Amino acid sequence: MRRVASSLFIIACMSACAEPPKPQKADPKDLQNIQPEVKAAAKSAGDVPDPVATVSGKPISAATFREIYDLKVKKYTDRGREIPPSADRRYRKSITERLIDQELLRQEAAARGVQYDAAALAEREEQQRRGIKDWDKHLQRRGETEQSLRDMYIAELQELKILEILGKLTVSEAEIDEEYEKVKPNYNQDKERVHAAHILIPIGTQPVNPHDPNAAEPSEAEKAKWREEALAKAETIYKLATAPGADFDAIAKEHSIGPSADKGGDLGIFTKDRMVEEFSAAAFKLKPGEISKPVETKFGVHIIKCVGKYPPGDLPKSALVEQLGERLRQRKLHQGRRELKDELRAKYTIDNAMEAALGPDPRATRKAVGKGAATPKNPPKDVPAVGVEPDPEVAADAREPE
Repeated sequence: MRRVASSLFIIACMSACAEPPKPQKADPKDLQNIQPEVKAAAKSAGDVPDPVATVSGKPISAATFREIYDLKVKKYTDRGREIPPSADRRYRKSITERLIDQELLRQEAAARGVQYDAAALAEREEQQRRGIKDWDKHLQRRGETEQSLRDMYIAELQELKILEILGKLTVSEAEIDEEYEKVKPNYNQDKERVHAAHILIPIGTQPVNPHDPNAAEPSEAEKAKWREEALAKAETIYKLATAPGADFDAIAKEHSIGPSADKGGDLGIFTKDRMVEEFSAAAFKLKPGEISKPVETKFGVHIIKCVGKYPPGDLPKSALVEQLGERLRQRKLHQGRRELKDELRAKYTIDNAMEAALGPDPRATRKAVGKGAATPKNPPKDVPAVGVEPDPEVAADAREPE
């Protein structure tokens, strides 16, 4: 009987345990206590603190932040994608840092009575537009506005002016001499070389895209017309370039097409085999200071200026002095930016509300727990200009929305 009773008891327990638990209704009072917390959490997920930061009493508003941030997010939403949390975090952090750095420079420039070069700003903006057919689309792709780009350029110019005042960009003759001795072996050649600049006038429109099924190959009549127009334009520019007192550098910046235009058409020093035959033939006939008549190549029509000619062997320091000076200045510029940024952040009071709102980076926390704190083997040597925001999406996602 005991065995039977025990068996019946076990069966009863198994039967009871097999039944799923019955749900119980929540107390309405308990729901009232929970709902506000849920709503608050949902709201805070998309919130931006206002101000996002304060620099020595000057607030940086959430509206200013969103003028840039919303455009960055729009690059995703326009393609039906949600911005990844990691990218969103980087944007929030980098945009806030960018606005802080711009405000630091603005206040330091005001304290020093520094005015940025308005002509340099206009030239920078014109350079940025050169070669871009659809500027609005370009802005959209970058996630910027006209004003946000202008603010970046102004910050760069203010930064440059302050560094010049502090003497951080000065390059001495002794430094150039030292650099020349280091690099001189790299410029030894057994061939004649020429230093030239040019103004390039393209023939016709851009080349036909072979991947575009709707692209029509121009007719021979169209090609002849384009060539005639290019040659006529080149003759006009040639007269400008050879007029008494003409500034070839400025004319090249205004009329030339191609990457060398921003440098006044400067192509550097090269041997005859480095250029197409027609170009080299004309360039190597010139004497220093001479300007060629229009020369046609497969790239278009060129007006060439000979800056200097050098025999085989070592290049003299005079041929490299500008290049070496610019190279040394760039090094000083990178170093000066780092130092100035540190100095301004120590000088002014910064309250970064965005940083506090974001809290610790969860990825950094996971890495620290999993692997321990690690120091980069190769820390970055250079920093971008203050005000220039490296786009975190480029590093995070190679498939940048176009």
